[in-house]
Amino acid sequence: MHRSECFAAGGFKINGPPRVGKGPMGQGNNLGVRDEASLPQPTQAGRIKQCTKLIRQATKCLENNDKDCVTRLIEELIKANCHDGRIIGKEITNEVRKLAHELWLVNDDGSRCELLRMLRGLGVLKSWVAKTLGMNMKKLDKWLTRYGIDWERKIMRNDIVKEIEDLLRRLGWSEVGMCEELWRFVGVDVDEFRRHGIEPCAWLEGLESLRDLRRPY
Repeated sequence: MHRSECFAAGGFKINGPPRVGKGPMGQGNNLGVRDEASLPQPTQAGRIKQCTKLIRQATKCLENNDKDCVTRLIEELIKANCHDGRIIGKEITNEVRKLAHELWLVNDDGSRCELLRMLRGLGVLKSWVAKTLGMNMKKLDKWLTRYGIDWERKIMRNDIVKEIEDLLRRLGWSEVGMCEELWRFVGVDVDEFRRHGIEPCAWLEGLESLRDLRRPY
């Protein structure tokens, strides 16, 4: 990818109404949606297993010089918080850093630009990126300026929102509960909808596609 193509990246357009699922849902399906929204977070052992598996796959892709594969797996590792030592531990975090650093070294100019954009879009701390790539902040800023990347503090706000959501879930909050309260606020009887086989919170399924956007929040 040429630098000009990397600079052109960014932004999105949504055409037409959002997708609201596959159609009316019965009461059994309603319970499934509620249960899914309140699923517990993965255990520490489960997180480590998932991260280790992804690291092993990324290492193999790196050995095969499959840069796209490594980039995709690094994205998955970050989404799974495998880069956060507070959550997963330093050993796993260091492996993720190593993968990102080695990918940076073998990437060309355009791919480096895309890597930085991806990390920024995923809400990774700027200090984490600098340390991972073996740079001080001043040198990283030069690379960001070179690629026209504005690393705003809005990313920090995204991290805060995620932390608040995790806290609310531990207190019993869920996306479905939020949806129901919003409908009630505008005078919609969600129970009446469900009695007619209509799931009023089916629109939540459309939010899944937002996870891959640069700044979903």
